[in-house]
Amino acid sequence: GTRESGPRCIALVGPFQSGKTTLLEAILARTGAIPKAGSVDAGTSHGDASPEARHHKMSVGLSAATVNFMGDSYTFIDCPGSVEFAHDMRAALPAVDAAVVVCEADEKKLPQLQIILRELEDLKIPRFLFLNKIDKASKRIRETLATLQPASRSPLVLRQIPIWNGDLIEGFVDLALERAFIYREHKPSEVIALEGGNLDREKEARFSMLEKLADHDDALMEQLLEDIQPPRDAVFDDLARELRDGLICPVLLGSALRENGVLRLMKALRHEAPGVADTASRLGAPAQKEALAYVFKTVHQLHGGKLSLVRLLSGHLDDGATLLASAGESGRVSGIHGVSGAHDSKRSSAEAGDTVALGKLDAIKTGDTLSAGKTAPAALVAVAPVPGVLSMSIAAADRKDDVKLGQALIRLNEEDPSLTMVQNPRTHDIVLWGQGEMHLRVAMERLKDRFGVNVRSQPTAIGYQETIRKAI
Repeated sequence: GTRESGPRCIALVGPFQSGKTTLLEAILARTGAIPKAGSVDAGTSHGDASPEARHHKMSVGLSAATVNFMGDSYTFIDCPGSVEFAHDMRAALPAVDAAVVVCEADEKKLPQLQIILRELEDLKIPRFLFLNKIDKASKRIRETLATLQPASRSPLVLRQIPIWNGDLIEGFVDLALERAFIYREHKPSEVIALEGGNLDREKEARFSMLEKLADHDDALMEQLLEDIQPPRDAVFDDLARELRDGLICPVLLGSALRENGVLRLMKALRHEAPGVADTASRLGAPAQKEALAYVFKTVHQLHGGKLSLVRLLSGHLDDGATLLASAGESGRVSGIHGVSGAHDSKRSSAEAGDTVALGKLDAIKTGDTLSAGKTAPAALVAVAPVPGVLSMSIAAADRKDDVKLGQALIRLNEEDPSLTMVQNPRTHDIVLWGQGEMHLRVAMERLKDRFGVNVRSQPTAIGYQETIRKAI
């Protein structure tokens, strides 16, 4: 079958603490981007490297990292699972070619899983489900799938079945490839002969997968009715097409912590995830020769100034190029950096499909569409601002830092538009609105860590009233 080549951009999303950052570590280690996977608990992870994320042992903003796999470049955007930091995910999703939804067999997380899947479905983003922590699984995989299915509008299609050894899962069978693998910790899985009970279960599970694919493919349906084995290439083509059209959501198994199932996931992305041309057409981007890009995140570095993280949807971009934004502003690119943890790899140019950080675009903000053409482009994406639900009154601990605090808050709001600031005319304090207690706490920590401003804070009476009123 045909497969996309060229740089891909993939979102890692899923309920809070389902293992997204750990999966990113496993992908980085398995593809050779880092010597060995770091740990969230030990504070050594490559993603989530900010002091705030380390301190709270959770993602409090998105992190991006790029790897090379079998000759192609993949940028993974690890989105926070906590609802208080969902704005980062919402701004990034339009830029991606596909999403990997990391989840586990936990009924308590179903409502959150459903919210995330609904967003992906509404945005028409192709999605894979990565069933993580499979080494801890106690239920049979079919029961787990039946539990998770109500969260997804499209059928969950099992791509692998586990190989059990007593109560432990020791490997898996790939239903499209018809091959069995035994997991080896922190190493590639080992191929074994498919026989006995595993062979019987594989035949049954594969038939069930093909039946779901045949719902949208008449030729395959006829082959199944006539008991003809469909050619393997045709099965892979169907899997790729139905994923792209949002007709199915393929399910893969693994354990991010043990790096099990990671190469299978990468191979599925390589064969089935669409490329940037599909993403550009999904966003309604005009066909143009000049560079066209979407800004999905703004970062202010301690010493490096402002960086705009963008996905290049078409064309070729050189360092020093002038870009026009949909809102009418313009800026000259000063530095193109590859995105990987610390944004340190400088490049002279970027091509369609690349995800890069552009330096010093001072007037450009998250959500802007940028073009190197002669006229300002139409905005491709509208990311709605999220109204705050909780507020905190803040002031500079030292009055001489008042001006510095004002500037820091403007930058903080550029990085995180889900924060809003209102000046209280009576007390002259600033009222900071956010998405919850943790969100506000992290904002204060950022003011100190990143912008060097110590603030004193107190809950505001209006904050809680507003929240109560909204709840009622």
